[in-house]
Amino acid sequence: MAQPNLPASLSPHVCILASPDVQQVLEGAGLPPLSEILQCFSPLPNVTTRTTSLTSVPHELFFVRFSDVLDIENAVHEDEEQRAGRMMDWMGSRISQRCERWMDTLDAVDDKGRKVWRNSTPWWEEVKRCVEGDHVPSSTEGWNHPVSLILAVTTTAANPLQALQELASRAFDFPPWVDLTSLRYFLIIHPSNSPLADPIAEALINAVKKQYGLHSYLLPLHLPTDPLPQPVSIQALPPRLPTTSSLESPLLTPQPTGPSGLGISPAPTPPPHPASPMPHERRAPPLAHKSTEDPPPSPTLNTGATLRLASDDIQQIGAFMREFVARNLVPWMEKCVIEWNENYSSSRRLPSRLFSSTRRLFGAASAVSSPATPTHGSSPSVSSVTSRFTHGANNSVSSITSVTSVSTMGGGNVNQQRRLAEFATILGDYKLAISVWETLRKEGRGGSDILPLLSAPSPALALHADHALSTLRGPQPRQGVPFEAPANAQYRALVYAVRWESGINRPDFLSPTLEGERWLVKAASSAEEPPTAILYAHAAFLSESKRSRRRAALWYLVAAEKLEKTGIKPLAMYFFRKAHELYQVPPPKELSPSFWESEGRSPTQWEGFSAVLPAIEHELGRLLYTTGDTAGAVKYFLALLKPPVQHGPQLHPPYSANGAGSPLLPQPSRGKVYLEDFRVAFKHFKVTEGDAWKKLGLQLPISFCQAKQTRVRFPGDAVEGDSAAWEKLEDDWAAFWSQHGKEKLGKSGKAAVNETFWVDLVLKNPLDVEVTLSGLTVSVREKSAEDTKETPDFVEVEVVDDVVLGPRDTRTIPIAVQCKKPAALVITHAVYEFFSLLPATESLAVRGRRLNDTPQQRQNKVYAPDVLIRVEVEEAGQRLHVHFVDDRHMVLAQGEYKHQRVWLTNSGTRPISELWVLTGENDEVWIEAGGSDSLEASSSSSPPKTEILRSTNSLASRTPHRIPIDAIHSAPQLGPGEETQVPFILHAAHHGEQDLCMLFVFREAPDAPFHSTRVTRRYEVKPILNISTSARPSASSDQAYIVNIEIENVTGSTNVEVKQVSTLSASWDCSPLHPSSSVIVPHQLASLSLGAKSWHAGSGVSETKEFVARKLHALLQGDPVDPSEPPPLDLTCTHIASDSDIVPLHTPATQHFIHCGRRTMTAQATAAAHPDIPARLHRALFPLYNPSTIDVVVFWALPAQKRAGHILLQGPALGASHAPLREVVQAARGMKAKRSMYAQTLRERAAILEAVEACEWNREEDPVAVFVEDGEVVGHDFRQGPCRVPLSFTFRNLSLTHPARVTLKLAENAGNDRVDNLLPPSYAGRLVHRTVLEPSQSYTAHAKLWATRPGCYALDSWTVETEVGEPPAPSQKSPGQPAEADKTPQPTHTSVWRSRQLRYLQRPPAGGARPFVTVVDTGRLG
Repeated sequence: MAQPNLPASLSPHVCILASPDVQQVLEGAGLPPLSEILQCFSPLPNVTTRTTSLTSVPHELFFVRFSDVLDIENAVHEDEEQRAGRMMDWMGSRISQRCERWMDTLDAVDDKGRKVWRNSTPWWEEVKRCVEGDHVPSSTEGWNHPVSLILAVTTTAANPLQALQELASRAFDFPPWVDLTSLRYFLIIHPSNSPLADPIAEALINAVKKQYGLHSYLLPLHLPTDPLPQPVSIQALPPRLPTTSSLESPLLTPQPTGPSGLGISPAPTPPPHPASPMPHERRAPPLAHKSTEDPPPSPTLNTGATLRLASDDIQQIGAFMREFVARNLVPWMEKCVIEWNENYSSSRRLPSRLFSSTRRLFGAASAVSSPATPTHGSSPSVSSVTSRFTHGANNSVSSITSVTSVSTMGGGNVNQQRRLAEFATILGDYKLAISVWETLRKEGRGGSDILPLLSAPSPALALHADHALSTLRGPQPRQGVPFEAPANAQYRALVYAVRWESGINRPDFLSPTLEGERWLVKAASSAEEPPTAILYAHAAFLSESKRSRRRAALWYLVAAEKLEKTGIKPLAMYFFRKAHELYQVPPPKELSPSFWESEGRSPTQWEGFSAVLPAIEHELGRLLYTTGDTAGAVKYFLALLKPPVQHGPQLHPPYSANGAGSPLLPQPSRGKVYLEDFRVAFKHFKVTEGDAWKKLGLQLPISFCQAKQTRVRFPGDAVEGDSAAWEKLEDDWAAFWSQHGKEKLGKSGKAAVNETFWVDLVLKNPLDVEVTLSGLTVSVREKSAEDTKETPDFVEVEVVDDVVLGPRDTRTIPIAVQCKKPAALVITHAVYEFFSLLPATESLAVRGRRLNDTPQQRQNKVYAPDVLIRVEVEEAGQRLHVHFVDDRHMVLAQGEYKHQRVWLTNSGTRPISELWVLTGENDEVWIEAGGSDSLEASSSSSPPKTEILRSTNSLASRTPHRIPIDAIHSAPQLGPGEETQVPFILHAAHHGEQDLCMLFVFREAPDAPFHSTRVTRRYEVKPILNISTSARPSASSDQAYIVNIEIENVTGSTNVEVKQVSTLSASWDCSPLHPSSSVIVPHQLASLSLGAKSWHAGSGVSETKEFVARKLHALLQGDPVDPSEPPPLDLTCTHIASDSDIVPLHTPATQHFIHCGRRTMTAQATAAAHPDIPARLHRALFPLYNPSTIDVVVFWALPAQKRAGHILLQGPALGASHAPLREVVQAARGMKAKRSMYAQTLRERAAILEAVEACEWNREEDPVAVFVEDGEVVGHDFRQGPCRVPLSFTFRNLSLTHPARVTLKLAENAGNDRVDNLLPPSYAGRLVHRTVLEPSQSYTAHAKLWATRPGCYALDSWTVETEVGEPPAPSQKSPGQPAEADKTPQPTHTSVWRSRQLRYLQRPPAGGARPFVTVVDTGRLG
């Protein structure tokens, strides 16, 4: 393992006690105190030490720290927590004072053009120097405890020996936990102006060596004063924390004066704070020309510190330093290590424990206890405090025994083992040091902070670092509670971090094994102090150097936030900028170039992390604004106005004590904060700087105008309505007129002179806050004037004052434009002011299409020129302006008739002779022509109650309606400037919000092109009636079904009068069974029962079914479907009215509304049932009406409000059906499959087949309805024995086309598991009945019940088997021939039964009431 590079703070600490004459001599020569002079000569090069195994360890640099004893005494009594707090504050103040000059030196380069601060940062060097300059002993470690004490006097003193004796007998004012195991060294300075001659000085030093030992030295110095020597550059000394001041020291007790005139102190007073006997005289000045405000030193920058010493004096001091360190201090420390190692090894030997157990087991008189914890000296007991801290005049310090006779009292963590580990570490005996540090770590007395410096890189070092930091902070509180470690713990963690970063090799420190930058972050923890922020910053610097940019950006951000809280804004801004810069670095993406081309993105396009960057930019803007840089703040705030990016929910929202972050209060939007800061900063900038903002080139980073959605609207165009609906109307017109002529519908898109047209600007607010745009307008220029940006004089453009857009709001703002002469105009830009502060211009050009004509265009992205909005202004030709006469908000009831009028104005210069109108697909509109077909005139006092309507039965859409101009105007043409009205009736068939879209198509004369204009009307339809229908088979021979109609009034406070109920069907004729009330009060029901019987007088029923079967067969076989439409169909109509006024359905308006309503219902149902069949084929496959269904039309009225209408409802399907399409489906399934390379096609064919099999045209159900005679009472005298009770079972064939073979089987059921207490039936006589029922025929089977006792007998325990047959041939059976109900039908001899292979089985219903017959005993009654 390579030799560790220990930091300077882990070096021997030497204290100097100098007599006053030393201070006077140095001050006279313009020199600083002796401790600072000697510190300038540290480190010493090429020093060799020895380990306990006598192995030489060379040291290229050997650091030694020097301090003044008086400074140590003044600082050591301060409370460690208080001192740590002052230390953190002092470092913070130094960082705050120097940070601005650091910003100026960051880009400094050396002679080779390389950046000076490429491997470190000035703020980290400052913190490191402050930490390394700490020389005050600590109770937790012994690195700052004195290793040696130098007693210095000069030969200029009156009595140098006496002065030296006074220094040697002086008591030291240290706390009990300070370890005084130290080497005493005596230094006599012999200046050139000394009154003693050199031989006398030599004799003096010999006397000192004889009296005090060999640890003595005579230092001759010239110290010239006139002139002073030239200053010599030296390395700046590490800064040291100023003491609380000597004013806080306790008052001195008057001391007797010795012969030498020096104050001699006896033993100090008892603790707690013994006073220092040496008077605190004025200190010598610091190093000459030393700049206290300069940045920390670096390898290439001059520190500015100098020392005025002659070269001879420098050599003498250097010789003394080598003599003192290499021949005195190091050997003394080696002897201490050897002796302490013996004590440590003896305490760790195994036999001590083994022999104790042996003696206890083999009957020793007394167990031998384990040896006590070793202490520093061989005589651990001390008699008094004086003997502990005082050395007599005859106490020699030349031997190791006399030195180690002083031990440490309790109260600290520094014992002999720790001093052994520290000394071994300093001397380079790392094997011994690691073993001792491991022992201390296991015993919980430290060592985890030093082991990472001495051990080889391994994952265990990270655990040592974690353990060292965790022992400082103690147990952590529960998660979520804010915790900040005490100041002493923060400072010790900072010291550990500085040692680790300085003492571990940089590549090893940043290796994946250690990841030392994480150690710095853990040491910083959550403390809010500038030094801890610097820890985060240096961790970020190290991470950036190893290219961990995301981690570095995060830690820069944390450091900036902490510094901002402490008010160090320049450095905080720098860290914010670094984080911002790193977050914008794109991550490496190893993707194919084809990916970027397919996505239409550039590989270099990277916007950074949108969740972090806005917050950083906002903080930078606020810092710039508070520091006076308003222009920079405005730029940052403006750049923040971007659409927010939605992220995952915040798991732990920030809560504050004052409730600002309470979850009960709405959190302020970040966009709102950014916008408000921009407004405040920009207003301030415009007020203070005037027009200087124009030079900044500010542009909004967002756009509000949606250029692709911006349209030009002419007077004939509708604003509202769905664009797809208008396109559908235009397509319908084109398809309709293609069969009548070749004229096209003109879409010139031209405006007329002096006619206002509008530019509909679609504005979308991308922000989540409300914004205001002022002075909104558009920029218009002539097509030929490409370089002109101003609007021509003959064009008038509207300016909208204020437009308020809500959060994420989208609005369409029309800008009116009027041109006074024919011209070709180009609308280029939208112009507005953002909050009346910042002018903005947005282009309305749309990027042209991508070109693919040439190989170069196909290989590269080449686009056509941008598409601009162009408007051609011409002289007015044919113009038709349409608007509603009454455009108020309209609320209608469902089914209501609303009379409306549309006002037509010919605003062109040519007449109009032909006029057509088209309405939406679901709009029910009847154009009135002279009022002859009005609804008011359609009712009659004596119309028939039944009528027959002939329907086209087609799903074809409505054709455009031509409006004769002479029917609505006094002339056959509508001349220029003339006006007229078109009346029409609107039927509100569908509830909800609706849009009435009407397209008017007109032209001047035949063979002239058509023009169009649009008009729309929005209205609301509310429900008024809730109608439901149901049907059930009837047991009566007069009708086959009973149809129930329930009508509910859903209004809140209005009575609704039901004027008439009409039914429509192609196969069933309905008649009322009982009268019903006509007026329905709110929230009440009215019921109406109708009897339905088959109707065969109409035509088209069988043809319609054959049409559906034929068309679906062709579809399923894959053959082309011919465009033929279904045959017409006759519908029988029955009217049930409350009075004699009946509304006939054959009137054109009513028939039109019913046809439109039925077409809408059928089209929607067909699209839902057959989604895989194209909608264009529906009209050629399916008819409008299903012959089996019954439609119900309810006419209602509100007489008080003079409102009326009708509601159309598709009722139930009556009659049994027997899978008419079964053969078609089977043929399709048995067809040979066609090969197809598309699996989607096969799935669509299968889906179509399943839909056809399940549709209403392929219904299958049991055609036979069973009715059991119920409730009959029979009397019998049981004294004469049991009786036979006659029973009747009636069967009705509900099919209109197929016969049915019926078998009734009666069985005896002895059990009774029901709770209705009915007796089980016992049938007698014939138990099986068979018959064949023709279509619509009924049959009654008679049976006998054997009653053995009186009671109620349930009529169950029977089954009915039904088999459906094929219909008879026309020659054998007439389709409409009735059958007798009282006779058993007998098939003719010529008929042959053909089964349809459809069989059904019926049993009595399992639930509900059972039919029964009651047998009464008349014998008992008599």
